[in-house]
Amino acid sequence: MTDSAALPRVSLPDPPGPARGFLDNRTANPPLLASSLRIQLANAREFAALSNEWSDLADRAAVPNVFMAPAVALAYEAAWPDKVRVLLAWVDDVETDAQSRLVGAWLLIERRTRLCWPWKALVSPPGPVSYLGTPVIDRTQVAPVLAAMLEAIRKTPELPKLIQAGDMSSGSAFAAMLEAVLAGGGGRWRLLETRHRAKLTSCDDPKTFWANSMSPRRLQGFARKRRQLGKEGDLAVTFVDEPAAIAAATEEFLRLEASGWKAARHSALASDPATERFTRKMASELAKHRSIAIETLRLNGAPIAMWVLLFSGNAAFTWRTAYDEAYARFSPGALLLEDTTTRLLADPAVAFTDSCNHRDVGHQAERWPERHEVRDLLIDAGPNRPLRLMLLSGREKAIRSCRETARQLYHRLRPELDKIRARLRGAHILKTRE
Repeated sequence: MTDSAALPRVSLPDPPGPARGFLDNRTANPPLLASSLRIQLANAREFAALSNEWSDLADRAAVPNVFMAPAVALAYEAAWPDKVRVLLAWVDDVETDAQSRLVGAWLLIERRTRLCWPWKALVSPPGPVSYLGTPVIDRTQVAPVLAAMLEAIRKTPELPKLIQAGDMSSGSAFAAMLEAVLAGGGGRWRLLETRHRAKLTSCDDPKTFWANSMSPRRLQGFARKRRQLGKEGDLAVTFVDEPAAIAAATEEFLRLEASGWKAARHSALASDPATERFTRKMASELAKHRSIAIETLRLNGAPIAMWVLLFSGNAAFTWRTAYDEAYARFSPGALLLEDTTTRLLADPAVAFTDSCNHRDVGHQAERWPERHEVRDLLIDAGPNRPLRLMLLSGREKAIRSCRETARQLYHRLRPELDKIRARLRGAHILKTRE
């Protein structure tokens, strides 16, 4: 079978009950004909040719997800050698012979991972800097499409049967339907981890929202820092979303992020040539559809804090942030967060914003009261192999538990380690002077 192929047509009944309610304040479209549902296996370039169909699907999505977009598929293909697999669900109206309608897209990467070693797996989300693995599915067709996608994986010999599904949206009707499909024969699964991260939903008064997000004393402190920073020079906030401006701002962001602590920890985008290529390609492709914006706090024209924002359907994603550590005493990242938060809340096209944070910490966690629950799952869509699933999930849980214990121990000991390093530096300076 080639990279692009029409997989066997499946016939599945519509889910019982009303087909709506996956996203708040959204009216569901009339149910589609699930009897005409078919799955296509596509590559990145074939997916990219469906930009109009993707945009239409994103507006109907149960859970909007920019990390399933064709732009991300193309960027991954340009940055890493792993094979890009895209499962596309189509509905054909056999009665009217109308044009097929895209009702689902799941971007997956075929590779070996620590979790599934020694077997290959289908991995979602793709890449180390994609933060949501939920497939984009028409909100009226979640259960049939999920069942059809899992059946296609099971029946396609060339596809791995293990699915490493990370950062899957939970605590919603979508998650409940996924569990129901798996329980109904879609595959066996194990829960690896549940996390929560900050989420922002629209409101009528952004300024009041921000004022209520902290104590009056702290609010005054941030206002004072903004005034003090303004005394250093011309302070301004810029917001760009045009392709040419995005290209220039992306380069600024890569340089700014690489100048700070992320570079020291090798977690900056520019620390790895692959993630740097991914970033440039993704930003360029998303900019063609105005699905990316970069907001910048500038002092005398130079960026001192930046946010990269991504958009899909009625959702926004605060993808990456960076700030100039030379101005850390003014908290430029927190000052820009105020501008970004009020802008997102005031945008009528944005119903909610995902912080994309791995852990529930930081300024967004402190200021944004709502939470997006995500889960890491290991799914086996192949033959019944409960022992394999049990061993792989057990091994991964043990590794994560050890890492979390080490992380907590490090943060507990860090103050003492800092004191020891300070004393050693002081002793070295004295010895040098002597």
